[in-house]
Amino acid sequence: MQINRLLILILLFFTSIQGFSQSSKVNLSGVILGNNGKPAEGVSVALKGTSYSTLTNEKGEFEISAAPGNYALSISYVGYKSKQIKINLDQSKTIPTITIEEDMAALDEVQVKGKSKVQRVREEAFNITAVDLKQLYNTSADLNQVLNRTTGVRVRETGGMGSAFNFSLNGFSGDQVKFFMDGIPLDNYGPSFTLNNIPTNMAERIDVYKGVVPIELGGDALGGAVNIVTNKNVNRYIDASYSYGSFNTHKAALNTRFTSKNGFVTNLNAFLNYSDNSYKVEAQVPDPVTGLFGPPEELKHFHDGYKQATVIAEVGVKDKKHADYLLVGVTGSANKKEVQQGPTMFRVVGDAFEDSQNFVASLKYKKSNLFTKGLTATWAASYNIAEERKVDTSSRRFTWRGVRTDVPAYNSSGEINTVKTLMVYDVKSLQSNANLKYELDENNTFALNYTYVGYKRTEDNEYITTDKPTKPFLNKNIVGFSYSLSALEKRLSFTAFGKMLDLKGEVTTDPGTTSEKVVNPSFNNFGYGSAAAYFLIPETLQVKTSFEHAYRMPSALQLLGDGLRVSPSPNLQPESSDNFNFGFSYKNAAAVHSYGAEANFIYRRADDFIQDRQDQSNPSKSKAINFKNIQVTGVDGVLHYGYKDWLVLDLNATYQKTVNKDATVSPGTNQVNYLYNKQLANVPILYGNANLGFNFRKIKFDDDFLTVNLLTNYSSSYYLRNPNLGETGKKEIPEQLYYSASVAYSLKNGRYNVAVECFDITDVKLYDYFNVQKPGRSFTLKLRYFFM
Repeated sequence: MQINRLLILILLFFTSIQGFSQSSKVNLSGVILGNNGKPAEGVSVALKGTSYSTLTNEKGEFEISAAPGNYALSISYVGYKSKQIKINLDQSKTIPTITIEEDMAALDEVQVKGKSKVQRVREEAFNITAVDLKQLYNTSADLNQVLNRTTGVRVRETGGMGSAFNFSLNGFSGDQVKFFMDGIPLDNYGPSFTLNNIPTNMAERIDVYKGVVPIELGGDALGGAVNIVTNKNVNRYIDASYSYGSFNTHKAALNTRFTSKNGFVTNLNAFLNYSDNSYKVEAQVPDPVTGLFGPPEELKHFHDGYKQATVIAEVGVKDKKHADYLLVGVTGSANKKEVQQGPTMFRVVGDAFEDSQNFVASLKYKKSNLFTKGLTATWAASYNIAEERKVDTSSRRFTWRGVRTDVPAYNSSGEINTVKTLMVYDVKSLQSNANLKYELDENNTFALNYTYVGYKRTEDNEYITTDKPTKPFLNKNIVGFSYSLSALEKRLSFTAFGKMLDLKGEVTTDPGTTSEKVVNPSFNNFGYGSAAAYFLIPETLQVKTSFEHAYRMPSALQLLGDGLRVSPSPNLQPESSDNFNFGFSYKNAAAVHSYGAEANFIYRRADDFIQDRQDQSNPSKSKAINFKNIQVTGVDGVLHYGYKDWLVLDLNATYQKTVNKDATVSPGTNQVNYLYNKQLANVPILYGNANLGFNFRKIKFDDDFLTVNLLTNYSSSYYLRNPNLGETGKKEIPEQLYYSASVAYSLKNGRYNVAVECFDITDVKLYDYFNVQKPGRSFTLKLRYFFM
């Protein structure tokens, strides 16, 4: 009780200080436009010779609160001519619209006077990495490949396009990290809409939150989140691209928007991915008589095809009295993935596959100054109807040479499972995310979030007529509240928040048997945290720190099972973690050289980690249990150097130790755990990336430019099995180092583009998992047309 009173007093103290400091000030507001008549976002607006400054928003609007007096209003932005206007600020006023003109001479120099949206996001109090995708639009990379070059992130894949992957962020992975697109969880779009098939052209940037996640996302992430932010500011454009690459790989994408003069908006995003994934691997083939494996041979994947298509259409209005924007959308998607192998390359599969179809209806709404000045409301909702199938009905047996063999003894079994399986899931899920944000003044902001997730499905093995279909469901509610403070002339930013997480559901275990039982999992937890950032040197050197006591509810798969490989675990408890971050960032730019550096220290202490173990009552399936308590400590860093606008060098590295903190072998026992304080197996320890880029303008024409990028990716060796005494502790996942390159040429200021890429130039054998080989060297040609 004393602590609660103290927190209330501190909050009132800060609010009263800010309110008092504003009482003697007046407001100056206006709008900045570019010479094309469109709002200029991110323009630096300052009262010269003072610390009063701000940036324009997406509508080109700005507002400064300052003491009365005579000033020179200074306006500056990269690539535009600076302006100064004398003003007499004796009372609150709105000045006429100001137009800034493009400075062609300045385009050949590096001038950092305004801030991009990406830069502003990076300076928030959260430990966040904002990835600018606009620089990658001419590449064929998907979002997984882009994120795998980001500090603190490691994406491990089991194969080529469409393969299963594990996304790790500062030691946490799987469902412990949440994924969003414009605030809507990606998993609500179904399995045909994932990070490894979304093209970069669909989004403006990716925000990677490490540790503390802002309440407006509404997720129950344990150790971070990834939010894909699409471009909403360009009124009219067409962005079409097609690429062809090795292993008969095709990617096509079309992104377009039309906004009429009266604010009517139509958006269309469509993309298609196809690949045979027919890359060569070093595999062994057993002798048909003895069963002994022969020497390694170089053989092709023959049953690893993937195809996927998605169409997203939205219509609505923007910049209306009743809404900043109101969009109604529909999404249709489908995919099919052939299964080539089991957990290792020794189990070869030739007929099994998975597919899905999804239909999603969505609604997006935003209104600024709702009922009163400073109150902003946003709402994003989506409803997903899906059918997902897992088909394993073949009795044939295959080798890497693709030989089919009918085995009578296996007539009742599939290639993967002990019984033939045609598992069908009919899924319906609803996601609603509502936010209220109130800016009391330019220094104090309050926010409230309410998120609801409803998930239900019908599951049935249609190959077995005696199978009893079940209808499990989950309902999740999350309520968050936050307070944000900007003080000391915007050098200090601080956020404190709390979250209430509630989950209820129903699942039937052992359906159709005498052991059938209906279980109703129910959880209610409260998480909290804070984040702060301070500029030791304004605009140059910033320090950050954050803490969060986070919870992650068990996923639908873990609680309900999948009816095929995973048994339900309705008695699971939520995972919890205490996350601490501390770091700094430095940037400095002159007329010729630019420098940047970032470093972060992380500490995570997590309890009730959910682990998959063999189901004792059904050994052919796995079952999730609360077991692991772990500790993650690590550091990551980024170095940047730029010379004018034609050379850039970026380096990043991550080192982390993920340690077992279980004192006993199994929950509820006193048996000593000899792996206590040992590194967890199958978790990368040291990894990093480098990018060297060159930009050349006016190669042949005044409006063309050439971009060359050289990239490298490194991962040190790490443990396959738990490190212990003897040979079982050796690092069997080998060290990985490979190089890639891309060349892109653009005409007409980026309207026509052609790019050539080579991945893994030296054709190094790549592994993310033991004895599971990934694609090696590949080439891609991409053609792109962009007009606005």
